[in-house]
Amino acid sequence: MITLSPGFLVSHAAAQTYIAPFSDSQWKNQSGDFACSLTHEIPGFGSARLARKAGSGEVLELNAKSQGLGSDAFKVEAVAPPWRSDVTPRTLGQAQANNQSLNVSGTQIGAITSALEQGTNVIFSGSTLRAGLAARNFGPAFAIYQKCVKNLIPYTFQQLSHTVLSYDVDADELSSRSKTGLDKIVRYVKADKQVLGLIVDAHSDKLPKPEQGDALSKREAEWVTAYLVEKGIPAEQITTRWHGDKFPIADNKTKAGQAKNRRVTVRLENAETRKEMEKKVAAIKAAEEQAAAEKATSSAAEKSVPAIDAKQLQDLTEQQNILNGKQPEVGLPR
Repeated sequence: MITLSPGFLVSHAAAQTYIAPFSDSQWKNQSGDFACSLTHEIPGFGSARLARKAGSGEVLELNAKSQGLGSDAFKVEAVAPPWRSDVTPRTLGQAQANNQSLNVSGTQIGAITSALEQGTNVIFSGSTLRAGLAARNFGPAFAIYQKCVKNLIPYTFQQLSHTVLSYDVDADELSSRSKTGLDKIVRYVKADKQVLGLIVDAHSDKLPKPEQGDALSKREAEWVTAYLVEKGIPAEQITTRWHGDKFPIADNKTKAGQAKNRRVTVRLENAETRKEMEKKVAAIKAAEEQAAAEKATSSAAEKSVPAIDAKQLQDLTEQQNILNGKQPEVGLPR
């Protein structure tokens, strides 16, 4: 006679089957703005985890605590509990083992969760063992998980870290498109506590007088900042600047080029991007000090190197991606 230990059975083919007992089957939720997960302990084997992160696909992973699973392909089946003898097992596909884990992705996850919702266990069968997901208590926990997935913020820091908003010369308020873009930023910043600040930089196209471009870009920068503050972003978290027509990104001789130059960028910074920018600024300051020393000691002033040329300023203002960090206020244009 074979004695079965709690949490696993021994099949007729001598392969151990690990599955939570009916009375102890639990599915635990963890919900957030950027990730949702559903975990299930499999006594004697390890655990299973269904998870989805913002901006990425869904993954189901079974992790073994000690067993080496090798690199075999495991058969995936929907198997009814013993008291439902009227239901025959259904093959749901295969899962690839990778040392101590089994990974499932794509449409196969839907087939597995559907089987669990219908009250059938899901068994992963290999050459030496079988690991099972118990259907008991899955339904209510899965409903909470689905609600979390529905409310995930659908964009990442990288996707929003350099947002460009265009505007018209004769606009009397922010466009609806700009507000939509800013609403995404507001939602993200409120959820991600690692965001340290926002940098608003406004630019204009070439106008008859430089002060006209300054005034136009100032208007747009202040509108954007005011909207962010109205939506709940602390004013002290925002750096607001305007540059007029100093940094064009397109030809001002064409209507299309002028439209591209009329823009406001909103960039996000975190600890990593700020550190990267501090390194850049330190390098520029070191170059400035070296250039000043060379100028003081050299009789030929033309041999001295300019401290910061126009290209460097451009890189540190508009052409630089936010992943390189925050722009310092000292020594740079507004």
